[in-house]
Amino acid sequence: METRYLLRLDVEFDQNAWEQARRKASRFVLVTTVPEEWKGQQMDAQEILKLYKGQISVEMNFAFLKDPFFTDEIYVKKPERVAVLGYLFLLALAIYRVFQRRVRQFITPEHPLKGPGGRKLTRPTGQAIFQLFQYVNVVLLELPDGRIQRSLDRSLTPEQRRILQGLGLDESIYV
Repeated sequence: METRYLLRLDVEFDQNAWEQARRKASRFVLVTTVPEEWKGQQMDAQEILKLYKGQISVEMNFAFLKDPFFTDEIYVKKPERVAVLGYLFLLALAIYRVFQRRVRQFITPEHPLKGPGGRKLTRPTGQAIFQLFQYVNVVLLELPDGRIQRSLDRSLTPEQRRILQGLGLDESIYV
C-alpha cells in the first residue's frame, strides 16, 4: 500500500501586509536644513542625498540611523514624527561631537590616552572614551537615618580622572 498526499494551496495577495513590509524595508530618514534652492540649484531629495553622501564624516556620524532599532515603527509610525526624531538625533550628535572635541583638545601624541588593551589613543572617538567609563558603577547606600549616600564601587582609573579633569569635572559628578 502506498500513501500519497495531495496539497492544494490557495494563495491570496495581502495588500496591507505588503505595504507594511515595503514601508519598513525602504525606510530612509533624510532631514535637512538645505533650502529648496541652494547656490542657484534646485535641491530635491536626490540632490540633497548626493550632497550628503559626499560628506563621509557626516555619514559615519549618522551610521546609527541605519539601524532599524532607532527608526523602527515605534518611533516613526506617523510621518510628522520623522522631523522630531531628526532634530533629536542632530542634538545628540552635536553634544557627542562637542564632547569628543573637548577631550581631543587635551590629548596629545606625547601624552596619549591608554585605551582598552593598552592601546595608545591620540585622537580618541567618543565611543572609545565612553568605553573607558563603561564599568563605572554608582552604589546607593541607605543610611540608618534614611538618607541615601552615593559612592563609586571602586576608584576611578588615572585615565578616567584625566578625561574628567580635561572636561573641567571631577568624580563628584557621580556622587
